[in-house]
Amino acid sequence: MDTAERASVDQGLLAGLRSAAAAAGIDLIGVTSAEPFEYEDDWWGHDQPGALLPNARSVVVAGFGARYEPRPVATEPGAPRGRFTPFGSRVFEQMEAHCWRVVGDYLRGRGFAAVDAPRLGIKPALVRSGLGRYGKHCVVITPELGSMVMFGAVVTDAPLASIEDDRPLQAETCPPGCRLCVDACPTGALAGDYKLDRSRCITNWLWGAFSPRELRAEQQNRLFGCAECLLACPANAEVRPRREYPVATDGVDDCPELLPLAAGDRAYYDRHIPTFPRQAGFETMRASAIVALGNAGDPAAVETLAEALRSPDMRHRAYSAWALGRLRSDRARMLLEDARAAESDATVLEEIDAALATS
Repeated sequence: MDTAERASVDQGLLAGLRSAAAAAGIDLIGVTSAEPFEYEDDWWGHDQPGALLPNARSVVVAGFGARYEPRPVATEPGAPRGRFTPFGSRVFEQMEAHCWRVVGDYLRGRGFAAVDAPRLGIKPALVRSGLGRYGKHCVVITPELGSMVMFGAVVTDAPLASIEDDRPLQAETCPPGCRLCVDACPTGALAGDYKLDRSRCITNWLWGAFSPRELRAEQQNRLFGCAECLLACPANAEVRPRREYPVATDGVDDCPELLPLAAGDRAYYDRHIPTFPRQAGFETMRASAIVALGNAGDPAAVETLAEALRSPDMRHRAYSAWALGRLRSDRARMLLEDARAAESDATVLEEIDAALATS
């Protein structure tokens, strides 16, 4: 087979993949080479596609619109509630697995190897594949669906990447004067155009990073995700919530009760937390619920926070001290004083002292 014939076969392979993906409810398909990705932030994940599959030649990136209509439940006295961002929380894991299955089955059915790549650097991969470009909020913007898109990646030995020209990794797309996302960030995490200070990012804290005391109020009652920058982005102004998926989505509301989560009720967690937020881990979800309780200011939280002050997880104790300080009750102060006498962790002691100074 000569070069022209080989290229024609490869073109047909890619066209067939795109058709199969569209028929299966996948919105976007892009391909790039399996060359290593170059980036400094290890948050992106694995940067060596070839380490996932010997003789890897291509990376297939499959994307789907993930904005949905939220199902809010109002907070009532004595039963404060948290919230998830209405972007991917209910459906990401199911659709990611669907993308892997559709793409992988198509390629394996034609004699190629294909492996799921859940920890691949997905943002560099989709930019390099030409599906989108970075916005000033450091999230990739696609022409078709804005930045309310989530992606799954497959590494394969199929010669797909030879058809597409790799795009520059740092391709920028926003109008020079637009700062809507930067101004919308509650914590100033967007340190400048196309620059993110991850230590100030609410989403980063909700994945388990320790949140700064002076910024915790900005978390409000969030339990997973923030997306204020995406909601402000003009590229998402016309993106409508997706109503139908080719998979079953998590049938839970977006506002679980905070008291059971902060108390460490695993049965409640299993019933009411969608599969994607569970990737953050039970203890991280509990920590986020404790901060949300501090922001709710409901006196009903005192005894739950008292229990969390005895947790083996330093974050739980530190956040509980902060939350009790915000409640400013005699009972809260007594609990803080008792905890101080028993505490040995320097970070928690600092939180207790700060709480006592304000309670």
